[in-house]
Amino acid sequence: MSDGTILSVKGLHKGFGLRKVLDGLDLKAGPGEVVGILGRNGSGKTTLFKVLLDLIAADTGEISALGLSPDGSGRLRGLIGYVPEKPAFHSFMTVAGVLAFRARFFPSWDAAKAQELLRRLELDPAAKAGALSKGSAAKLAWVCAAAHNPRLFLLDEPTSGLDYLVRDHILNGLVHELAEGGRTILVSDHRMGELGGLLDRVCVLKGGRIAEEHSADFIKAETFRVSARAGSVKTSPRVRELARAGAVAEFAVFGRQALDELRGAGLGDGAEVKPLEMDDAFRAMLGEI
Repeated sequence: MSDGTILSVKGLHKGFGLRKVLDGLDLKAGPGEVVGILGRNGSGKTTLFKVLLDLIAADTGEISALGLSPDGSGRLRGLIGYVPEKPAFHSFMTVAGVLAFRARFFPSWDAAKAQELLRRLELDPAAKAGALSKGSAAKLAWVCAAAHNPRLFLLDEPTSGLDYLVRDHILNGLVHELAEGGRTILVSDHRMGELGGLLDRVCVLKGGRIAEEHSADFIKAETFRVSARAGSVKTSPRVRELARAGAVAEFAVFGRQALDELRGAGLGDGAEVKPLEMDDAFRAMLGEI
């Protein structure tokens, strides 16, 4: 793409029967950018990824990824590294057999990298895919996604339900791919806190479109937890109530300007202002606290 954009989505619509899942979604991502797609379960994150992977067709909209558009040929799918929320493999194959099978579909498959990833993730090549634990299956999915050196990764809830050690392995894999340079990563999750240090920006998916978007730097530096008497704080899209105990409530405040406006409106002498933890900021965006 002439402007350097790796991914461009404009006016994407996708429905199933009478249910609209994606309703005019717009999204862009540039080289080396890590974009979090934050949304509740059922918000359309997986549907978005399946459209980008050319697994299902959009109803309407314009999509360009790595200079190609989904056209049913599978060409685009072969250029993307995809980690699904629930990886599935042929149960009768060994780990080595799964990789040999996958290699046939990717001309740029790097066998040496696949072997190195197996070693680093402590996966036994002789283990049967059908006998793998959830954590080991997630590791194998990561090897399959990364071994052909894609420039674009789509990660759908990549650490969901995994124990700490496996999550750490997957996150280390992400860091390694970023260190190699130029990788663009879209990662969807409804719990984004553990990925916060890797993100460049976060897009909130609600109602089938991107409802709001913030840079990771903004979330780290300009979101605040304010404790005050509830009557002294007016909620708005930039001020969201987190908790309430009697007359005192806690609020998430997005942006120094919003905080200054609250102070100018008489926030109250007893008000307490602290930085808001990134995970709590994400949860506030979703309306979960």
